[in-house]
Amino acid sequence: MHCAYVGRLLILCLAIWMTGASVLRAESSLRSRSNDYFEVVGFHLRSVTFVHDLSLFTAEIAERYLEREGIAFPRPILVSLRPEPHANFEGDYRIRIEQRGMVELDIRWEDSMTLELTCRALCEALLTQYALYNHGHEAATMLRSWPVEALTLEVYLGLRPAEMVDLINGTRGQEVPALTVVLESSLRTPPVAHSNAVDFNAAHWLLNLIKSEGIDRRILRSLFQQAVAGIDVEDALTSVIQSVEPTAEPVALETWWRAGMNSMLDRRYEAVETMEASRVWLASLAQFNSPLQLESEELRLNLRTVWTQRNRPEIREWVQARYDILRVRMARINPAYYNPAHSLGLLFEALLYNESPHQYLHALTIYLSDWEDAQDMQEIVEKRLSSK
Repeated sequence: MHCAYVGRLLILCLAIWMTGASVLRAESSLRSRSNDYFEVVGFHLRSVTFVHDLSLFTAEIAERYLEREGIAFPRPILVSLRPEPHANFEGDYRIRIEQRGMVELDIRWEDSMTLELTCRALCEALLTQYALYNHGHEAATMLRSWPVEALTLEVYLGLRPAEMVDLINGTRGQEVPALTVVLESSLRTPPVAHSNAVDFNAAHWLLNLIKSEGIDRRILRSLFQQAVAGIDVEDALTSVIQSVEPTAEPVALETWWRAGMNSMLDRRYEAVETMEASRVWLASLAQFNSPLQLESEELRLNLRTVWTQRNRPEIREWVQARYDILRVRMARINPAYYNPAHSLGLLFEALLYNESPHQYLHALTIYLSDWEDAQDMQEIVEKRLSSK
């Protein structure tokens, strides 16, 4: 695995050089972070860390609909964050299937690359790799649009739940597309270049309508995976929505779709996550999960010791990336964990902007106190609920 990674990194360096980067500034050396699904490479550790953490969140959501064995890819997806001088493709991102069955994702890493588009790029690359690995090259070129768009919006709303209000209002003001159009639409054959955000609404409501029907989770996953393999699930879905009562009238798929859309748009939606989800996520954000390898030196840091290393560029970029992620997801935090989330943000700010160790220790003390208070509150609430 290490040899393969080094080889791919060298290939990426050569590719960037061939696109016209004849002279690179010293501070523009490549940085990388990898996990089981993605290898993210770019010039700035802050950006690399942000996309790396976003890719893990994307894979976590995707596991709801894909087989765990199916996403145990032999090689992670290579994600290249390319600033304008090194982006030799049209659009905001490009997905390529290499000859050896490796999926590569190139992202034009400029201000125009929004969080929503980044989510879509990662989702499309992940599902393309899944189709390729589990169903072959032809399936990867016939990937249906709706699972990509539905997964994208689920990931995006997981980070920006307040956007649900705009989504609902936008959908209410639009004509509902025919379900056959939603189901039959396929992505173009890779390589693919995208330049504009797409309309995720119909695919999002389709996935949520299927879930709201109480359909067995195995059937839901099967429908999703068939669409990833390029299969039209219209007949299978029509069969699934029929009543089990022998005397019941058959339900037309289009009738089911439009009635379901009207029902979902009339509901009220809860955008805040559970206390446990907030606790686990916030704890992971505050931890240094692995040693940081800086040149020939390995540092094992935590929130108490990181102050002494705060001026190192690599540490500052790492802290800034975590701070950016916290700000993105702040609206989703359960109210019980809002205070520790806020104080963790202040702690990150102290690392980035303050010169006084006393101010940092003060911020650390407040965060640890808020963290303990939030956990105590969760324990009390859960005990009361379990006693009812």
